[in-house]
Amino acid sequence: MTAHPPTVPGVALPEPIIDAATVARIATETARQVDGVCAVNPASVRLHDQSVGLDLHLITWYGHNVAAVAETVRAAVADRITTSTGLTVVTVTVTVDDLLVPGVDGG
Repeated sequence: MTAHPPTVPGVALPEPIIDAATVARIATETARQVDGVCAVNPASVRLHDQSVGLDLHLITWYGHNVAAVAETVRAAVADRITTSTGLTVVTVTVTVDDLLVPGVDGG
């Protein structure tokens, strides 16, 4: 059985605090799971009240459609941040910094 904190009628529980480091962690973990992504640099996060904007820098594998990988990352990160934190995602900017060739660039 899961223990629940006691509630007091008429008293709201405080909202959980979501910080930039938490949003960045969620974003980078989510981006790494997208097919075609080789590496993700930590996200730059801009929090404002209940909204967030972020920038991600990726390295992709040769043979994948770079625009499709970037769009898939953008959509997946926005969805995951919203469902995990309740924040409204205003923007996710994805920059592909490099393209690695498997067998040539260490992969």
